[in-house]
Amino acid sequence: MQQSRSRQSRNELTHPSAPISGNTLMNLKLVLESVVGDGEIRDLDLAMLLNVPVNRLGRLKKAGAPAGAAETPEPDDEQDDAAAATIRPNQAILVRLLLKHPEYAPLTMRPGNAEMFELISPLMSGTGSNGKMAGKQGYAPLFGRSYVSSYKMLAEAESTSLPVVRLQLLIVGRLGEMFRELCLTKVQQAAKKVPDYVLQSLKHDAGWQLLRAMDSLTDWMPDVVFEEFSAELLSQWRTWFNECYLTVLRDEALSRDLDPNKVMLKGNWTNRKNVEPADLQNYDRATQPILGCEDSLFSIFRESFGLTSAEAFWALGLQVKAFYRFRQRARQRIDAPSALLVRYLFRYPDDIRHIIPAPLSGESILQSIQQDDPAFRTSQLGPMFGASRVMSYEFAADQHSSPFFARRLATIYAEQKRRGQPIYAQLRQCVEDELKARGLDSREFWRDGRWNP
Repeated sequence: MQQSRSRQSRNELTHPSAPISGNTLMNLKLVLESVVGDGEIRDLDLAMLLNVPVNRLGRLKKAGAPAGAAETPEPDDEQDDAAAATIRPNQAILVRLLLKHPEYAPLTMRPGNAEMFELISPLMSGTGSNGKMAGKQGYAPLFGRSYVSSYKMLAEAESTSLPVVRLQLLIVGRLGEMFRELCLTKVQQAAKKVPDYVLQSLKHDAGWQLLRAMDSLTDWMPDVVFEEFSAELLSQWRTWFNECYLTVLRDEALSRDLDPNKVMLKGNWTNRKNVEPADLQNYDRATQPILGCEDSLFSIFRESFGLTSAEAFWALGLQVKAFYRFRQRARQRIDAPSALLVRYLFRYPDDIRHIIPAPLSGESILQSIQQDDPAFRTSQLGPMFGASRVMSYEFAADQHSSPFFARRLATIYAEQKRRGQPIYAQLRQCVEDELKARGLDSREFWRDGRWNP
């Protein structure tokens, strides 16, 4: 009897029989913390997953009865208070999917600081004094921190700030891409069959998932090939690190009226002097200070990258208070880690995919679903993703992105489809589970597309 109750309790945790409510979000947090991330799921993460402004997440956690489907697109800054305090069908479907498959959450894996230092230490030869190899004290300055923070970070004695984490995601994302492309080249040139696990990993994995498995993924290479591969990979990594990443750091130092070489050595990034409009003529385009004012790169980040506010806060690793603190200091430079992140992304905008992947277009999703289920109708697309039937046609016609209500599910759908998972069947089952919990007839739903009784 006790074993049966335990099994029932576990099923209720991951397969709730009641409609998804605010209480379920705490269960989702626990489930996600057990399998993804660095062991802690923050409100910033939940807000990004649910695609709601982080300052409204508290109300959503208290939500009771479920809401109906959206009839029109709802930009996150224009939701009314009632909508912000209820669980929408698209959010309910997402929560059910992540409770069953928490590994699907688009929360990118990253290395610990000790692993990160081991990875990039061969690339740090140009960051020390007179071009000598930088030691451990040169680690934190690479992320906009003081050199004294290096030892705390490497000892994991303090949590790493989220803007620093995002910079680390950029680095492992780019290094992982170069590793995969070069490894695939060696696979094509291989004289003997390459193990299937290598091919599958190179096809499906990215970033730190690839880099942490480098030894096993290159174990098949003969010694001569491996030595050639290692030398070429290190050369590519150093070229990108020196010409792209370190150039951004040097330009940020110049934007703060600081000597780049000294900053790389000691990490004294702080300059709190106001920058008046007349002062901007003293900087070229590459070294313009990133301020908190409304026309700065920081303030236009969200619109420039086509993100919702939840996505923008998450991509920058900023809490709401930090964002408005920067905005209130309009003529001051924002904190160095955030400035480095913004400067890098505006210079290399495609690299934002290493932090937050773009959702698949509605047109592509419909085509993919109809390949799996030829009987699936265009009118069912909106309801499938938690909206009303009338939203289906605008959703399906989008050739570039996905509407607000479908962004996170569309991102997950694209990634898991790429990985060969039966995501259509899994997503449809989550819809069926929520219909049953709400007391709605499945046959009528797929015919009429109504989330309301």
